[in-house]
Amino acid sequence: MISKRIDRLVESTKWPAAFFAVLTLPLTFYAWGKLFYRIQTYPGYSLMFAIGVGLFVFLARTSLAQTAFAKRMVELERDLTQSILAIAMLHPVIGSGVNRTRGSRVRWLGRGNWIMLAAPYFVPTATIILWLLSLVLFQSLRSLVLGFGISYHLSAVAFQCKAGTSEVRRLGRRFCWMFLPTMNLLVAGMIAAYALNGFTCVGDFLYDWLGIPIMIVKWVLDHVSPGEVPPIAN
Repeated sequence: MISKRIDRLVESTKWPAAFFAVLTLPLTFYAWGKLFYRIQTYPGYSLMFAIGVGLFVFLARTSLAQTAFAKRMVELERDLTQSILAIAMLHPVIGSGVNRTRGSRVRWLGRGNWIMLAAPYFVPTATIILWLLSLVLFQSLRSLVLGFGISYHLSAVAFQCKAGTSEVRRLGRRFCWMFLPTMNLLVAGMIAAYALNGFTCVGDFLYDWLGIPIMIVKWVLDHVSPGEVPPIAN
């Protein structure tokens, strides 16, 4: 089956992805530093984004965050994210609910792979839905919604990892500590950048993320002429 081939291919990338995330963590911090520098260029949108973050922090400290409804929303988002990934990787979804033996609440045909398990912990599905709904709003209000959304995403990820969900146990805590921090900082950076100046600022953030490697490659290309490249021995 094609899904089995996809699973084998994806599983072979699990630890390379984890080590890549660790190696690029300093680049992510650098990109965030450049993003903080740009905040002064967009004071209004930055303020609205911060208000969105503050609004979530306020609500999270109330009894509302401890209700069964709030916990159910986290579970529903996780189920939706995994269902989308499962279908995309040709694993028909056959149900959802407590499923301790398979490492996921969502039940699909086939074994699955690490991306399907890890997706709810770095893909901000709820934030994306809020963003789509906010497209009808003014950009300043959209920035507020995104501030609230990304705060919810990071809080939900931290809550689930601390609780030790079945996905975290199957993925392994070592892998989660290596992979998830970088990915969530990267995702949060792109969302914050969009809140400031749309996709233009997202492109700037990603360029900063890869800025140092790009400069190194450019330096090598500028200083090493074709005549200086040593010949390959036969």
